[in-house]
Amino acid sequence: MKKTLVLLLALAAGSVLAAVPLEKSITHVSTPIQLGVDEYHHLYPKEYGVHGLRLNCYFVDNRYMHGLDLGFWNVSEAASGLQMAIYRNETHDFGGIQLSLWNAETKQVGGVQVATVTTDAEDLYGIQLTGLLGRAREVNGIQIGGLSAVAESETDKGWMKGIQAGLYEARAENLAGIQIGGVFTESSWYANGVQLGLLFNESRYTRGVQIGGLTAKSKETLGVQIGGLSARSQIAADGVVQGAIILAETGELKGLQLSGIAANVIGKSDGVQVAGISTMAGSLDGLEIAGIWNFVFEDVDGAQLSLIYNHARYVRGLQLGLFNHCERLDGVQIGLFNTVKEARFSTCPLLRVDF
Repeated sequence: MKKTLVLLLALAAGSVLAAVPLEKSITHVSTPIQLGVDEYHHLYPKEYGVHGLRLNCYFVDNRYMHGLDLGFWNVSEAASGLQMAIYRNETHDFGGIQLSLWNAETKQVGGVQVATVTTDAEDLYGIQLTGLLGRAREVNGIQIGGLSAVAESETDKGWMKGIQAGLYEARAENLAGIQIGGVFTESSWYANGVQLGLLFNESRYTRGVQIGGLTAKSKETLGVQIGGLSARSQIAADGVVQGAIILAETGELKGLQLSGIAANVIGKSDGVQVAGISTMAGSLDGLEIAGIWNFVFEDVDGAQLSLIYNHARYVRGLQLGLFNHCERLDGVQIGLFNTVKEARFSTCPLLRVDF
């Protein structure tokens, strides 16, 4: 029965198309129409290219397909135009619109790639829309996954340039643009632009804006870092506004650090630290404001303001609080008890001025 069907289709096509001999030159041959049932039953062999229309049921392969491609499983080395599949679109290079009810897998995509379940591309230039999982090595455009959107390679050199969004996660090796994740957003290396995560947000080097509903985490931040519970920059927060409800922490700070509870700088704080309860820094060149206490392990060049307690080793500036303490003072202490360890009279009430 199948052989009879194929024969009838061949005769019908032959009424409008001249027969072409199968020789070595076949790789340069194309046809305006291709009809097929499966990889063994079709009008023209896979070496033929198609310029026009291809209708197939299952895995009918052609060297290239330019035009309208309709079938259950569409396969070609290169394709352009409109490609629609019930199950899967599979090409090496594609330019145009690619639609599939299940899966689309293409190495090079220029245009629009859409699938209900998964999409997979090595290099994407355009738009990738996926119901569940969208993957690519390099993205230049828009990548949206209903569950997950991922742009990564095996070399850590892949870039997501544009907009990336996933209901559960948005993940890239390097970001230049906007990244939005319902639960997680992550850039393994550089995040240049905006990262927004409903719960968790992480990158290695942030240049721009990083916002996490619960946590925002980076090794180095240049820009704005905000975490609902905590914001952390392990090495440095440079030129940054860093804010969190519970904890804002960085290795070194140049800018403004805000926290509802604690604002910590492990190294030098060169700017302003404000916290509802406490601030802490290795050294301070600027201003600390806290509801309970400010603690600087080394030197202060600037001011410490708190309701209860201020502490530093060497203060060049102002300490204002109920209790103020330092080892050496070149400035002013205002509080109920003011102590300077190296002074002749270590304790002075209300006001102390030493220069």
